[in-house]
Amino acid sequence: MPAPETCTMDDTSFRRLVARYEHDSRDDPNRFARLTAAMAAFGYAAILLTLAASAWGLVWGTKQLMHGRVAGWKLMLVLGCASLLFSLLRALWMRPEAPQGLAVTEKEAPRLFELIEKVRRKTGAPRPDRVLIDGELNAAVWQQPRLGLLGWHRNHLVLGLPLMMGLSTRQLGAVIAHEFGHLRGAHGKLGQWIYRTRRSWYMLALARERASLGGNVADVALAFFFRHFFPRFNARAFVLSRQQEYEADRAAHQIVGAQASGEGLQAIEVQARYLQEEFWPALWRRAASTPSPAAERPYRMLRDAMPASLSHAKASSWLADGLKRLSDVDDTHPSLRDRLTFAEVKPGLPRAAEMSAAQALLGSGLKDWIRRLDERWREEVGRLWSERHRYANGQRHLIEELEKESATGPVDADDHLLWSRASRLLDGDAAGEAVLRRLVEQRPDNLAGGYELGMLLIDDADAARSEEGAELLRGVAEAGNNPWAFSAAARREAWLERHERFDELKKWRELLKKRDAEATTAMEALHDFDGPQHFEPAQLSRRVLRSLQDLLRGERAAGRAFVVRKTDAAAPNWRFCLVIVERGKGLGQPDAQSWWAELRERIELPCPFMVIDLAHPYWADKARKPLVEQMLAGADAQVYAARR
Repeated sequence: MPAPETCTMDDTSFRRLVARYEHDSRDDPNRFARLTAAMAAFGYAAILLTLAASAWGLVWGTKQLMHGRVAGWKLMLVLGCASLLFSLLRALWMRPEAPQGLAVTEKEAPRLFELIEKVRRKTGAPRPDRVLIDGELNAAVWQQPRLGLLGWHRNHLVLGLPLMMGLSTRQLGAVIAHEFGHLRGAHGKLGQWIYRTRRSWYMLALARERASLGGNVADVALAFFFRHFFPRFNARAFVLSRQQEYEADRAAHQIVGAQASGEGLQAIEVQARYLQEEFWPALWRRAASTPSPAAERPYRMLRDAMPASLSHAKASSWLADGLKRLSDVDDTHPSLRDRLTFAEVKPGLPRAAEMSAAQALLGSGLKDWIRRLDERWREEVGRLWSERHRYANGQRHLIEELEKESATGPVDADDHLLWSRASRLLDGDAAGEAVLRRLVEQRPDNLAGGYELGMLLIDDADAARSEEGAELLRGVAEAGNNPWAFSAAARREAWLERHERFDELKKWRELLKKRDAEATTAMEALHDFDGPQHFEPAQLSRRVLRSLQDLLRGERAAGRAFVVRKTDAAAPNWRFCLVIVERGKGLGQPDAQSWWAELRERIELPCPFMVIDLAHPYWADKARKPLVEQMLAGADAQVYAARR
């Protein structure tokens, strides 16, 4: 859960705090849990006390305005208390979220319910009120409060059909035991209470960031908690959540067995990469030639594809990547390697089950579940599929246009990257590779082209092609401080480790450490908008800008758009662009807190970039008006204006 700026500390301080609390948790876990629970109680008490004070202030101030002399401070008091009261009530009375999925009954799947009940009894967890099947490679227990802060939860167990297709019955049992492990006894109650307290403070902070009327007066009462209490409580809650992940794993080991649990974790790691990098991209490429998904049956295909993914040519490298990933503060789950170490299970690619859990537990009903999920998927993606088809037609036109241009002379490097990405999207990796090879041959010093080709080749099953990819990434990493250097160095380090080239690793890790420090310094400087700023023309090709303009035309909220390049001495060889969007005048505007992130995912530029929504509270602040004016004043900065 990313916290709003109101209640965050810098990343380094938060990591340091988490490390300290992890030590405290290992030293005395029970004492740590008690202190965290006490902080949660203090947090709720503070919210309730502030709620009472704001209600009293609102009533008293209103009486003064109605029966006494009107004064500015009284008006500000009423506005501040009303604003704060509204924020507090929103934070406390959270709207229950309904889990998504298709309900399954014991009559429809008796063997599945037999497994669930067997595992539930052994964990001592409450019986789920509903069991749902969805289309994700995941399982989860949802606790849905009927009465908001007052609780009275309904428990939902959600099982993904792809998960059931990819695991054995025993492995699925371990996953269910882990989920039930979060609910059993005091463990589950404390975890959910801590989560709700953390969520309440998060919602309150978010509401205060969005408050305008009376906001400054109201926030004085909460400044201490946002600055001192929440970051420390958040760090404690994070450590406790991770500790409880291990406790849930322990429950799975005791009930089903550590080996089955470890094998299931590794199978999920491989299958997630298969779905992300192979299955879904291949399926969505068909949108280029088909205007409707009416003929698609993804879950029917996954029935055989999920077990087969464990013998995929890239399965070993996918698992190796997963084992290399470290635990981080971005996720309360421990890393795969840490969880295997805790289970005392040796890493190794698991074999596919002779009979999947889906076949064993759903029996003859599996076909019907596949049909229902396929129908739901087609209904959900129909609009997006049509949009992708229209986008693909535009990309096909781009490819044809660039092919003609390349016959008469060299193509602009930025356009070449667009060409390769369009070819990969429509025709697969081989087509994109062919275009990238032309770019690298024509411009050997183009780091973006070398990086993209290297990343494409390094995981190839063919040893020679994989070696070629590693060499391309070596060249990018050794080319100095540039936007792709750290990622290239990190990817080549994993490749050296996987190929056991330990003689090269030590020296390479020195370069990786250097590139990591350079990239961190560069990104911090480029995202820092305090102090003097330097902006230049972005110098993007007309085709790159055309792609951006086409995207913005489909966004009603976009009024005008500007693109500039930000420069900084800490990033001397970086081309870092700012895409600045000014809102239009229409109704139904998207959320100012998150729209920039949604745009960021859909925009494609040949360089690193940042999206700035001028409606975001940070940029809408009057104190930043001179900076915004400086960014927009650059020559040729405006690249888009909506039609009135």
